[in-house]
Amino acid sequence: MLNGVTSKICLLAALGFAVSASAVEKKKIDFVVGVDGDFKAAVTAAGKSGASVNNRFVIFVPDGEYDITKLTGDSHGKSTVSASYLSIIGQSLEKTIIANVTDTEGISLTATIYFPKNNEIYMQDITLQNKGSYNSGNAARQVALQQNEGDKFVYKNVRLLSGQDTYYTKKGRTYWEGGEIDGTVDFICGGGDVFFEGTKLVMTRNGGYITASQNPGDWGYVFNNATITVSNNSFNGTFYLGRSWGHAKTVFLNTKMIAQPKGEGWGPDMNSAPQVFGEYNSKDGNGNAVNTSQRKTYFNGGKDASTATTLKTVWNASDAAKYTLQNVLKGSDNWDPTKLTAQVSAPKIAQEGAEIVWADNDDARCWVVFVNGKYKANVIAPSFSLEGIAVGSKITVRAANSMGGLGAYSNEVATVDANATYYKVTLGDAIGGNVKTNLSSDKVLEGKTAIFAAEPNEGWTFAGWSGKSASLVDASKATVEIVADRDIELIPSFTAKGTTVFQVEDGNITNAAAESNNAGFNGSAFVNFAAGDLSMMQVPVYADVAGEYEVMVRYANGSGKARMLAAAAPGVCTTGIDGCKSAETLTFEATESWTTWDTLSITAKLPAGASYFTFATIAGNDGPNLDQLELKLVKADETTSVRGLATPSQTLTPTTRVRLFTLTGQLVREFVGSTVNTEKLAPGVYLLQTQNGAAFRQQIIRVK
Repeated sequence: MLNGVTSKICLLAALGFAVSASAVEKKKIDFVVGVDGDFKAAVTAAGKSGASVNNRFVIFVPDGEYDITKLTGDSHGKSTVSASYLSIIGQSLEKTIIANVTDTEGISLTATIYFPKNNEIYMQDITLQNKGSYNSGNAARQVALQQNEGDKFVYKNVRLLSGQDTYYTKKGRTYWEGGEIDGTVDFICGGGDVFFEGTKLVMTRNGGYITASQNPGDWGYVFNNATITVSNNSFNGTFYLGRSWGHAKTVFLNTKMIAQPKGEGWGPDMNSAPQVFGEYNSKDGNGNAVNTSQRKTYFNGGKDASTATTLKTVWNASDAAKYTLQNVLKGSDNWDPTKLTAQVSAPKIAQEGAEIVWADNDDARCWVVFVNGKYKANVIAPSFSLEGIAVGSKITVRAANSMGGLGAYSNEVATVDANATYYKVTLGDAIGGNVKTNLSSDKVLEGKTAIFAAEPNEGWTFAGWSGKSASLVDASKATVEIVADRDIELIPSFTAKGTTVFQVEDGNITNAAAESNNAGFNGSAFVNFAAGDLSMMQVPVYADVAGEYEVMVRYANGSGKARMLAAAAPGVCTTGIDGCKSAETLTFEATESWTTWDTLSITAKLPAGASYFTFATIAGNDGPNLDQLELKLVKADETTSVRGLATPSQTLTPTTRVRLFTLTGQLVREFVGSTVNTEKLAPGVYLLQTQNGAAFRQQIIRVK
């Protein structure tokens, strides 16, 4: 199939593709606040549950504001939560708020939630707010979240609101993903090793400090891809990145500074000089480099002059290279919190009779059902009974991962009478584009107007509709409507004539990501493969004629060593991993960096028209980043004839059967007798198959 590759393997399965990890145990949410009791009852149940590393206790908090000052708070409103292996999951960061109002100030007296000695805490999609000083403009020490001891804390999309000392840490490893922390002075303070990925930091006071690191762990506070902003534009340029509370370690990498600190960056020491203050690749809100020429380098130690030191505070790429998430948090057990924060994909739901149904997913612990935007139930089977649900109610579903964190909402289904008639909707594979529809599932209610809009990828054009329902519409129009009175079948066709370059991000991506963080790519993104489970992409390509092509694969591989991918040309791997008949191994040599792009040239046999070129990881190993494919015809297939029909109707003799297919093998129409009538077919290239007794003949025709 492919030439110039290292080896050929007959089955993709034989390549040792990694399969999905063991299925997550199906288990309902343990406690829903407002349904099973209040927040006090929830944390009490968690403490008595005997939760363990293999038996996590999950609390779900629906949207709403929950004042826990007197409910779980002590005399000052500080609430202690002692359970380990606990998840606290909100419905949304903006609307799920747990708050307290303290009657004093003090870093150890005021926390909205205090974890004294907990292990493996997970929080997601929730706001913690200490209202004692928030927005008052003072610097009272009133904490929103305090973690004293323990290990492996994870906060995904969590927001903390207070004034001074908003977030107070002491020991252990912590991972932040997204989320937001607001405050006035030292609003991220304390010790431990904490890695912040993509977290928003909001300064709410003139002249404050973002961090105050004290007796940190091996790494201290590491911010990567953070965003710094202010609540009032007059605060811009008046604050500091941080100050040393006690032998500080604080690093800012790849920070987007919509609001910028003072020119010196770092404030005066309190009781010792810092050990590490570093800043790398800071950009302003427009993506331009921040002027760091005035950044402070000498630190006098504050109250302890004996610790005075000079530090390199503006770093280069080499300085920053070791401050990776893996290095900071791996510890002795190779902890990888990103596996815990990975979200389960949104289910595609539909009504069938008196139930809402969706496909099962081994990665889902359970699913949470919402009716008209409000929590209704959580289930471990992929269905939900509509008993007692009013017709017209709007249903959505979210899948929970192993930690209980909820992924994106499903499509919305407005319920209808369970006895209504539905018809099946089938849309063929849209190679080179996609189809948008007003339908929420693959079924349509009788009498409903179904709308289908074909949208080509960049560089492609819509060529027409085929399929059993094509005769019901103007097949040449990109947007068509059908009033449902029978099953609907439409097959979109796209062409890319005149284009020989195809972007990989336009394809079908499985367990990989379209990214734009490494410069030098073409199109809108490149695709980054993932290690572990099978990672695969199908890139749509278009060949004017069948034949042998040189395929130039543009890639980057900054890993320092060669990486390999399995590749399958069109016709070999047409329906994903299960449809692959054979594949070959491609070796992508290392490039200088992830922003250095090279090309690997191979040859492949391509059919005429639109098809997929498939790439996949091998045996769970990571792959290079792929950017685009460029095709160059080497030799046309001499057995292929392309001709136009002189008239929209022709009689082919002698024949006993005549059928017309798309070039991807989908049956378009079977003709009665030997007359081929293409009058209502969309213009494009088709495969015409004729049969005369036991003899078959195939030819490619172009309908004009």
